[in-house]
Amino acid sequence: MSSAEPTARRYVRWLQRKLVAICAGSLALFAVAILLIVFRLPIRADFSYLLPQDAPAVRDLRKLEARMVEKDTALVLVSARDAETREAASERVAKALRAISKDLVESVEVDDAELREFLFAHRYLFVPVADLVRARDALVRRIERAKLRANPLFVELEEDGPGAAERDRKQLDDLRARGKAAEARLARSGFISEDGRIVLIRVNTAFQARDIARGERLVAEIAAIAARVAAPHSGVEVGAAGGVPTTVAEHRALARGILWSSLITAALVAILMVIYLRRLGLLVLLTVNVVACTTIAFGAAALTVGHLNAATAFLGAIIAGNGVNYGILLVARYLEERERHLAPEAMAAAIAATLRPTIIASLGAAIAYGSLAVTSFRGFSDFAAIGAVGMLVCWIGSYVLLPALVLKFAGRADVSRGDRLGNVLARIFGFRRPLMVCLAAGALAAGAGTIVWRYLANDPLEYNLRNLRSVADDALVVRKWQTTTNEAFGRGVGGKTYVAADRQDQVAGIVTALRAIDAELPVAARRIGGVSSILDVLPPDQVERLRLLGEIREIFGGVDVRAMGRDAYAELLELRPPDDLRPLTVADLPRALTDKLTERDGRLGLLVAVQIADHLDPWNGRDLMAFASAIRELHLPTGETVTSSGMGVIFADIVTSIARDGVLVTVVASLGLVLLVVLGVGFNRRAVAVLAATGLGTLAMIAVCALLGLKVNFLDFIALPITLGLGVDYAINIAERAREGRGVRETLRTSGGAVLICSLTTIIGYGSLQVSDNLAIRGFGLASLIGEITCVLAALALVPAIMVLGQRPPLDVTPR
Repeated sequence: MSSAEPTARRYVRWLQRKLVAICAGSLALFAVAILLIVFRLPIRADFSYLLPQDAPAVRDLRKLEARMVEKDTALVLVSARDAETREAASERVAKALRAISKDLVESVEVDDAELREFLFAHRYLFVPVADLVRARDALVRRIERAKLRANPLFVELEEDGPGAAERDRKQLDDLRARGKAAEARLARSGFISEDGRIVLIRVNTAFQARDIARGERLVAEIAAIAARVAAPHSGVEVGAAGGVPTTVAEHRALARGILWSSLITAALVAILMVIYLRRLGLLVLLTVNVVACTTIAFGAAALTVGHLNAATAFLGAIIAGNGVNYGILLVARYLEERERHLAPEAMAAAIAATLRPTIIASLGAAIAYGSLAVTSFRGFSDFAAIGAVGMLVCWIGSYVLLPALVLKFAGRADVSRGDRLGNVLARIFGFRRPLMVCLAAGALAAGAGTIVWRYLANDPLEYNLRNLRSVADDALVVRKWQTTTNEAFGRGVGGKTYVAADRQDQVAGIVTALRAIDAELPVAARRIGGVSSILDVLPPDQVERLRLLGEIREIFGGVDVRAMGRDAYAELLELRPPDDLRPLTVADLPRALTDKLTERDGRLGLLVAVQIADHLDPWNGRDLMAFASAIRELHLPTGETVTSSGMGVIFADIVTSIARDGVLVTVVASLGLVLLVVLGVGFNRRAVAVLAATGLGTLAMIAVCALLGLKVNFLDFIALPITLGLGVDYAINIAERAREGRGVRETLRTSGGAVLICSLTTIIGYGSLQVSDNLAIRGFGLASLIGEITCVLAALALVPAIMVLGQRPPLDVTPR
């Protein structure tokens, strides 16, 4: 009997007396947690929720969101084989969209005629000053030259000969051609593709894209309209893109993945436990315990973290898969003790024997999760908070609720008939030469270390943002229509990054600063694309433009038409500005434009939109980071500094955070686990065995990931500290049993089966993530799965070998 058993027996008697109170308290906590999860734990899938909300990029983004009107867009596209069919189908779609409830759709735009009419009516005011100066000077020279040539005494000098005249004519022809091209563009709807086959309908929503409930309703309405319209028209396709459909598709993928991974984990773990325990009643009790504990952990997350993000959405399956381990180890030891004791004594013996290794394992897991909290990356810290609490709650439940339930409802279970899995493991891993095992482990560690070094030296971070998105059918369909939108109407339709001015006089400075960033660079090296602001429609130098336009108009008053020739004069007359030009004001702007430029508080024109350069890929992380670094902080000519934010800046900060904090997380987790093991078991052979197996398993995991070519994203990195925690979990339970000195095979026979089952439940949890449509989640699941396998193999093979190395082999009691 161990010294802890008398205390354990008293504790068991207390559990039996307080069964009703324990069950009632657990049920109350479970019910409260359910309510908190339903009403206070939303899923927020966008990247900004992976960074601290007080991070500069996120803070700037939230300020920008607070200023912009609370609405978003959905882009509905109608594609047909011919213009007539397209027009008929698009009219039906637009009419149906306008009939949607006003709490979903604020307005529907089918044409930009109002904006085009405004631009055409005032087109002369949008000609740059430099072009007006060149046009004025060329006109003066052209008309003067015509006058001189009409003089029979005129002799043309060489420096002002045919070459100069040709240059002036070319300048004027070019200006006239550009004007005609602009007029032609304004004559055609910007909502119809150049080939006339696709029409764009902009749906301005009454809500932001992150309002998933209303987003789902709107997407369903659009899908129903698409089905109704496409049916009677052969060759007609109707699809949706933009902020709302994209957000809904990504959210659906996350939610669907959570559901399927949870169901698969529950089903496969149940089958595994039935096969291992051979007792359905114990399986039910284990399930009740882990479900209750996982739910309570997420209820606590609702009070602390407040939401789930792309990094924490799948923690339920992970907590359940890891948290059930403590219950499995307790129940397995309980069944073993039932061969010699009655139920209460067997439970007391099981608690006394497993308490220390499981609490060390639980604290190790909590430390592993908690190490993520030292970073500035909220995706890590949220994961740390929920995971650490989840592990501790599962351990508490396994030693409070579970034993009480087992004694009440499974106390009369048949005694153990031997651990068949343990016998198999004893035959597979029961090596008779522990020195050879240790030497092989050392060689494996050296090889893995070399691979890991090269892997880390070659920048293993994932920069392809497409590998972080969903590949669900609905997400791919939305992406296809977004590509169609970009190809037919340009990338600017889908969204821009905004820089917000605080005052109207800052707008010109921001535009100047943005355009100056790449001014000295060749086109191929530029990061900034289009820059647009209210100054595009209300030029700040209107007075100067009007003066130049007036001078050009006056030039035509002195033209000798006969000397120039009527045809030549008619060509030049196309450049004559109208007489009624005047400065534009905000009151002249069309409503379609002012609605987009107006902020919540009524201020207008303080937002400057900027796009990534056309030759850069917005889904390439390196391109996005280059763009973000260029626009993150702008220094205005006045000496003021203006900051900006957007998804490019957010992603750049995520990658920077992972690269900066990765080493810190690893060091904190490693030191914390070393300290825990040494304090828990002492500085002895057991500590060496546990730490050696954990280190080998972790090194092997990274090496395998390197060999498979896995890149590290914001989720994959989480697998590293978790693997460290699991390595301690399995190794400590093997080492604790091995200290009884029964030999390698007996250690594996008695504890190996339970440890492997614990690992298999976690493997199932990680494996279930492969059904997720989100590629980032899949990558995390695969990396964690690899770590799980390497750690359990290291624990089963290396720990017993170190524990018996150099000792006289005991009598082998493994059944034959």
